[in-house]
Amino acid sequence: MPKPKLSKAAEQLRKEVNTKYPKRDKRSDGWIGDSAHSKRKSDHNPDAQGWVRALDIDADLNKSSKESWLLAERIRQIAINGDKRISYIIHQGRICSSRLNWKWRVYLGSNPHITHLHISFTKQGDLNGKVFGI
Repeated sequence: MPKPKLSKAAEQLRKEVNTKYPKRDKRSDGWIGDSAHSKRKSDHNPDAQGWVRALDIDADLNKSSKESWLLAERIRQIAINGDKRISYIIHQGRICSSRLNWKWRVYLGSNPHITHLHISFTKQGDLNGKVFGI
């Protein structure tokens, strides 16, 4: 199995978030799946080529509970505007994806993603580190 590598799109998004929120909490950040993730299908698990297509960003961006929701919404707008590198977003018990035209809906998974935003990326993001402009 090749060494895990984060998609270039995820690396770029993380870089932009770190620039916009330089003093943010990073305790809930992550990208590579733990043992619990490895027991199920997850974009945090490396594929056969080693690509990991998921990024978690701690929700504590600047001590404002609304700011993480605004970031999730900004990423959603980028996807609505045609960025095909974004697969789906989960935050605060909601999920959105292209499946329902990026409409937020209730997320029924076991983790409501309150402490962090989860962003999954498509294969198009593996080598495409173009700026998102958040």
